[in-house]
Amino acid sequence: MDLSFFDCNCMIGKRADRREGEPWSLESLLAQMDACGISEALVTHALSRDHDPAAGNQEISRLVAGSRVLHGCWAILPPSSREIPAPDAFLREMLAKDVVAAIAYPHSHNFSLSGWSVGPLLSALEHFRIPLAVPFGEADWEEIERLCGEHTSLPVIVTGLNYRQLRFLLPLWERYRNLFVDLSWFSIHDGLAYLAERGVLRQVLFGTNYPLYEPGAAVTMVTYANLQDEERRMVAGGTLREIIRGIRRNQP
Repeated sequence: MDLSFFDCNCMIGKRADRREGEPWSLESLLAQMDACGISEALVTHALSRDHDPAAGNQEISRLVAGSRVLHGCWAILPPSSREIPAPDAFLREMLAKDVVAAIAYPHSHNFSLSGWSVGPLLSALEHFRIPLAVPFGEADWEEIERLCGEHTSLPVIVTGLNYRQLRFLLPLWERYRNLFVDLSWFSIHDGLAYLAERGVLRQVLFGTNYPLYEPGAAVTMVTYANLQDEERRMVAGGTLREIIRGIRRNQP
């Protein structure tokens, strides 16, 4: 079966906490995607997390420009710090450069996801329906609940969760269908089948957390999950493509 995997969670560039011999180049990512049968990927640059978010944003756009398989993901910051443009200008630049997702590192970058800090920027992302990724540990569940509740049309993707977070996730999923998670660390026997039974499989996106994790693990998890074929396609990339198709590229 051609599952057409679309990775929602990977990074290139030399990470500050990289391990010896860790791959970091664009060419390494493409080779790994080819080896694992991954068709597309959302890509963040390590500069955006570890050093200079604005510079990393520009670098990832430069590297993936013209690519049909790699899509840039930009880090956000509070507009008041003036390290990135004002919200409307920032979003226009994202759309002009075919950036299809944003990512927030509030803990690492010392800001809040509250309205007083990034509210106008979150509202702009919500207006254009551009998904926002939040790595697990960068915000707590109270912050994530508030984010989903205050911006109900904003797709929020929490990455790097393990199955022990299900007691937080399941009640949140009863209220917020704009909350998504990736499966890069969701290693539990028949876990995807369980989520299918609970009716929340659409909230799960394929993600590898490359280069920290080996992409083949996430591919195997979906390929051999006890799911219907259509459910498998949905997790592999169908839902993420649906989110990206929903971006309002020509809205005022």
